[in-house]
Amino acid sequence: MRRAAGAAFIAAATLGLVACGLSRPLPIGFGGTAGVATPPLTTAELDADARRWVDETLATLTLREAVAQLVIPWIPGGYASESDPEFQDLLGWVEQGLGGVSISIGVPDAYVAKLNRLQARARVPLLVTSDFENGGPGMRIHHSYALPSLLPQGGGTSFPPTMAFGAAGDDDLAFEYGRITAVEARAVGVHWLFAPVLDVNSNPDNPVINVRSFGEDPQAVGRLGTAFIRGARAGGALSTAKHFPGHGDTRTDSHIELPVIGADRDRLDRVELFPFQVAVDEGVDAVMTAHVAVPGVLGDNRPATMSPELMTDLLRGEMGFGGILFTDALRMGAITEGYGAGEAAVLSLEAGSDVILAPDGIGVTVDAVTAAVESGRVSRERIDASARRLLEAKARLGLHRERRVDPTAVAERVGTAEHRAVADRAATASLTLVRDRDRVFPLTRGANVLSVTYARPDALLAGRTFDASLRSHAGRVATARVGPDTPWATYDSLLHAARTADAVLVGAYVPPRSGTGSVGVPPEFRAFVERLDRMDGAGVAVLSFGSPYLLSAFPATGTYLVAWGGWEVSQRAAARAVAGLAPITGRLPISIPPLHGLGEGLERAASGQLAEEDEERPDPLREAGFIPGADRGDAAEEGGQERPAGGPGRWRPGPALPSCTHHPATALAPPPPDRADNLADLADVFCTAGSALGPTVASPREVDPARVGLSADSLAALDDFILDALADSAASGAALAVLRQGQLVRLRGYGRLDWDPDAPPVTPASIFDMASLTKVVGTTSAVMILAQRGLIALDDLVVDYLPWWGDGDAAKSRVTIRDLLLHRAGLVPFRRFFLEMQGREAYEDAIGSLPLDHPPGDTTVYSDIGLMTASFIVEAVSGQPLDAFLRDEVWRPLGMADTDFTPAPSLWDRVATTEFDAVYRGYHVHGEVHDENAHAIGGVAGHAGLFSSARDLAVFAQMMLDRGVAAPCTADPVSGLPCNRPRFTPVSIFAQGSVDRFTRRQSEASTRALGWDTPSPRSSAGDYFSARSFGHTGYTGTSLWIDPTQELAVVLLTNRVNPTRENSRHVPLRRGVHDRVARAILDTPPGPRNP
Repeated sequence: MRRAAGAAFIAAATLGLVACGLSRPLPIGFGGTAGVATPPLTTAELDADARRWVDETLATLTLREAVAQLVIPWIPGGYASESDPEFQDLLGWVEQGLGGVSISIGVPDAYVAKLNRLQARARVPLLVTSDFENGGPGMRIHHSYALPSLLPQGGGTSFPPTMAFGAAGDDDLAFEYGRITAVEARAVGVHWLFAPVLDVNSNPDNPVINVRSFGEDPQAVGRLGTAFIRGARAGGALSTAKHFPGHGDTRTDSHIELPVIGADRDRLDRVELFPFQVAVDEGVDAVMTAHVAVPGVLGDNRPATMSPELMTDLLRGEMGFGGILFTDALRMGAITEGYGAGEAAVLSLEAGSDVILAPDGIGVTVDAVTAAVESGRVSRERIDASARRLLEAKARLGLHRERRVDPTAVAERVGTAEHRAVADRAATASLTLVRDRDRVFPLTRGANVLSVTYARPDALLAGRTFDASLRSHAGRVATARVGPDTPWATYDSLLHAARTADAVLVGAYVPPRSGTGSVGVPPEFRAFVERLDRMDGAGVAVLSFGSPYLLSAFPATGTYLVAWGGWEVSQRAAARAVAGLAPITGRLPISIPPLHGLGEGLERAASGQLAEEDEERPDPLREAGFIPGADRGDAAEEGGQERPAGGPGRWRPGPALPSCTHHPATALAPPPPDRADNLADLADVFCTAGSALGPTVASPREVDPARVGLSADSLAALDDFILDALADSAASGAALAVLRQGQLVRLRGYGRLDWDPDAPPVTPASIFDMASLTKVVGTTSAVMILAQRGLIALDDLVVDYLPWWGDGDAAKSRVTIRDLLLHRAGLVPFRRFFLEMQGREAYEDAIGSLPLDHPPGDTTVYSDIGLMTASFIVEAVSGQPLDAFLRDEVWRPLGMADTDFTPAPSLWDRVATTEFDAVYRGYHVHGEVHDENAHAIGGVAGHAGLFSSARDLAVFAQMMLDRGVAAPCTADPVSGLPCNRPRFTPVSIFAQGSVDRFTRRQSEASTRALGWDTPSPRSSAGDYFSARSFGHTGYTGTSLWIDPTQELAVVLLTNRVNPTRENSRHVPLRRGVHDRVARAILDTPPGPRNP
């Protein structure tokens, strides 16, 4: 039942909205199409039934309905509720005869639910279009991950950009690009592809086409474009050649204003029109207009979309095009800057277009065209001719027989392994090594690599897959991220780091640039690349995951590889090629004037043998190193095998712990060899119960709860409560320590360290990422020690110790150490520094330059940055790194052997897995800090980064209950004392009075103590811990609460962020645990704190 409950949560999380709007029966039933691919389309004439349907349907349309058939608005692809006003408005227009929709980004289930709902309301089937033109289905059909397995859900196949196919130069790959795009489009209800782009990208400054084009050679563009068209037809979808008469030679983005093409008719015939003529000869289904002016042909600056000379006389007359003519979106700036929505629609129809695409308002468009017919400006016959073309296209697609799609067939046709294998092949074939002066590629085996990613802050996935894949192939890889606003100090520190590297790879994610004469990168980044290139020692390479023209920003660069796009598929291919596991064979389909010409490119053979799974298809999760159930080999049994740096752990089968009672001799988990001298480890765990989630593993140090006034039955019920929460997906595992009156009544683990069924069970010695418990167990403890020694005073100014800290705001000169600990320094809660910097020096510069968010001293705003600052003070005053200071002053004296920053590889088999980090690292985090800023600063930070176990925190908690002194203890478990290493004399950590001073609430206006927190009305400590209690929580699902009044402490550790931080089911778990522990007290039963 517990596993079933978890499965129910998964289903609700991923499919709960799919039934949007499908509650009432639809007029047309499914024809048993599950798993059956859409049949290929042909150019043959319609059969008699289809012709009759077209004639009869057209005859029933009123003028307004016929006009509405010619209008296709843009719609979002996400879920929509029945009550959504915009969706209701759309449904109304569908019922009034709207011809179709052009759908944008969404997940497959949302596409199917929304489109089936719309089709159910349409009297005439809707024609569904979408821009699957630069990256294939993955451009629009996005994927998600299901909990708790992290298995990818749906998601279209992501191909590299269209120009990558020009670099590969392979007609068969272009055909497959079209076929797979069509198959997946039809599977989710899309009939018509606004692809391929047949613009000849002859202008390097083109801001809107760029890598959307196959290249600058008209013949190659025509050849590859028609291969795509044939593939789309084979996959069952219609295709569109765009943007006629050519948008490749412009410096202006037509989304913003009207571009001007400087070509005359002779130039158009030789370059721009050539691919379109080839496509027309191939029988392309549609052409899309370009919002460009061609004064050399027309004699004026009218948009081509509104030119009968181009759209009717040239395209339909001279070139012989007989298909459907779509306008480009009429709400683009090139049109709206000069025309109203209604007049733009009428002029486009007069020029020859059949379909008004994405107008600036459906109602005003239908009204204007209807009025034009009624006034005689446009004939009814003209409207009916276009409507007939649309209806014939719908009949060719079979929509008069079946308009809906079967949602159960989506998974069999969208994002399949076969399709992704083709995308991987295309990405690999497209890689183009433009120059390699120092023969950087392939990397030398065992090379020490520094990978620097340049990207905008909103390009969240830039470099993540590349770095993760490179780690799995090449081993020692350090990473950094910079962006448009990165200060020079960061670049300077990276230059210093580069001196110790064997190779420096600069991955630039620079999108197509605006026509400003600039490549679009700041001078600091240019100077950084130039300085790298002049350095001796390390081989330096620039990899372009975007505009191929980036090389003009640093023309002296010795090695330049073009991967064409920033999608995962291109990042993976580049990493494999860089590591020598795939060949490099691409050729430039454009020139990079004046540096390189069309067709240039160096070749590199693969120097290594791919693993079998990679030869089939490199799965993104496997590339990231997360292989559920993978055996780590014999070395793991001998103390743990080091995984690739920074990558996730790979579990060996967990220890076989039988279901048993208090009998440690029969159920010992083998201690790690490097810890065999620890007597406590030899009798630390025994199994108390089995479950579907794995055994419940407890310590023999537990005493009878009645001995300290607690109910044994209540604590047994607490065990069931925790297991139920884990089964409900609160976390994969949990560890609990409960202390009262100096005795352990609970010290045990529940569940497993990961959702993988082969992951080891959680034990009291399992190690969890503490997250913000670092603030109290670590940083606040250090401040307490320095304060009691008189080395700092709480009311000292921060700038007295860190003069640089006040650079960004004069008000920061008033902030005290006390303000930092009380979270009233005026600082913002956090900043995503990790997206653009790495290293201690860069963080100090950024925090010093950060202005305050509000005046210091009064308002309480919880801030990571305040405790990061406090740790800088600790290091400045003590002269030691934070971790070394705490190790010497707290953890080692207390015998807390599981507690430290950056766990050693030998401990990874005991560390709980946290989140699949799709934003920053691109892999499942295990053995390293979850918090991104703590990771980027180096793993040791004042706000996060600490790792510990339940048994270690039990020692710390009892020391706090004993006012800063730990009593002597031995390895004998019978005593019930928390003790991981023998202490033969009392150990004093904090001076008398320090604990009370730091753990008391400081103001009625806030619950904050110094570093610590105290209970609030909806506290994580529940409702029964006393008002004198103090504690803290951690973002990963950890908490520590201590109640001096009841002589009680509770440590609860979970990995609730595994695999996603969106999971909040730990919140009721945490409150419930504390309430159940407090209410188990029999001798002095507490009442509710806030009755």
